[in-house]
Amino acid sequence: MTKTLSTIARIAVVDDHGIVRFGYSQLINQESDMKVCGMASSEKEGHTLLTNESPDLAIIDLSLKEGNGLDLIQSISKTIPQLKILVISAHDENLYAHRVLAAGARGYINKEEAPEKLIEGIHALLQGDFFFSESVTKTLIRGRLGSLKPAVVQGLESLTNRELQVFEQIGNGHSTREIADTLFLSVKTIERHKENIKSKLHIDHATQLVRHATQWVMRRGY
Repeated sequence: MTKTLSTIARIAVVDDHGIVRFGYSQLINQESDMKVCGMASSEKEGHTLLTNESPDLAIIDLSLKEGNGLDLIQSISKTIPQLKILVISAHDENLYAHRVLAAGARGYINKEEAPEKLIEGIHALLQGDFFFSESVTKTLIRGRLGSLKPAVVQGLESLTNRELQVFEQIGNGHSTREIADTLFLSVKTIERHKENIKSKLHIDHATQLVRHATQWVMRRGY
């Protein structure tokens, strides 16, 4: 039976910052029709929480303490397909919105949005709707229609989810070994991803790759 808003909806929060998790829980628990049933900070903790608690909706950030939010969305969507997932992240929504949608999420909110957007997004998903900003909706529609995108965005868009994760890790100053450990992959696999990234972004040298990735991360402030 479909849950209505007259029922108290159980919400799980997966975010790597404790103060952010606390803030979300304060906002959610003020509402009469929803409550936080659990919180987690990593991909592994999040998977355990969502599997054990079976919430109605999960709020998931893309950057987690260990692992990655996209990977969590993909895996949990396969095991709990009925779970509604709302992404709240500081990442560029125009670059990531279609990725989270393909992974199984039904909404995306940028962390710069006003707090009331969180509650608005939760209500939308609980009612069976999707929730994206107007700019993201237009971007998704343009993508479906095959419209051309700016050259820089098009380059990043060409990266797979895993390659984009590696690119971000490079921009955060992590070594190949550290990236491999974080993503639970071999050094050889990370090196292969780096070569693919260089090819897709038309970058010739490793130093250029580091500079490009670092500038990209710094522009986004995370």
